[in-house]
Amino acid sequence: MFASLCISLHTPNTFAQNIEKVLATEREGLALSQRAQEKVNVLDDQAQFAQRQYRQILREQQLANKYQSLLSAQVKHAEEVLQGIQKKQKSLRHTRMMLMPLMQEMLKTLSTMIQSDTPFLLPERQARLRNLQQKLQDPSLSSGEQMLSLLDAYQVELSYGYSIESWQGKFQNKLVTFVRIGRLGYYYFSVEAQQAAVWQDKWKPLPKKWIPYLKQAQQVASGEIPPHILTLPRLDMESL
Repeated sequence: MFASLCISLHTPNTFAQNIEKVLATEREGLALSQRAQEKVNVLDDQAQFAQRQYRQILREQQLANKYQSLLSAQVKHAEEVLQGIQKKQKSLRHTRMMLMPLMQEMLKTLSTMIQSDTPFLLPERQARLRNLQQKLQDPSLSSGEQMLSLLDAYQVELSYGYSIESWQGKFQNKLVTFVRIGRLGYYYFSVEAQQAAVWQDKWKPLPKKWIPYLKQAQQVASGEIPPHILTLPRLDMESL
């Protein structure tokens, strides 16, 4: 009976201890499970982050490939343009080499024309020739600028053929009035001195009767009177 009593006295404590052990084990298992889940969550987050990074890298790589492709196309285009420029420069150098002798020949022809032409405004025209020669020797001017200057000079000379002009100047130390009718007639007259002349390889005197007609031509040239048909000496001098 004593032994039986002892058993009944110790049983509750043992049961409590067992319960505590079970609970402790359960708590430990739960903690382990929570830690494991946390690790799983961390790993899942890391996997998602890595996946996002991978996708971002793919997008960046695609953009880089597109940029590289565009850049390569631009470089290729630039190289083609450069090759075209080099060809044009080569052609331009050849053109310049051909153009300079041509311009020199044009200047020589213009000089010959002026020398063989009626000698009106001769100092002005000779000065234009000298200026042209300087421009053709000026390295700071492009071939285009030199050619434009040359063509301008030709245009001025051509304009003399269809214009009428009058100016005052000295002839044998006397003040006279010169009259140019295109390239058809070149005259001078002096009302005060009652002299007049026409150019035919040299100055040939005109009768005084022509002075009023030359005066009228001078007035037309200066705009004093409206243009009209002019009566002037024939250059063959048969009517003088």
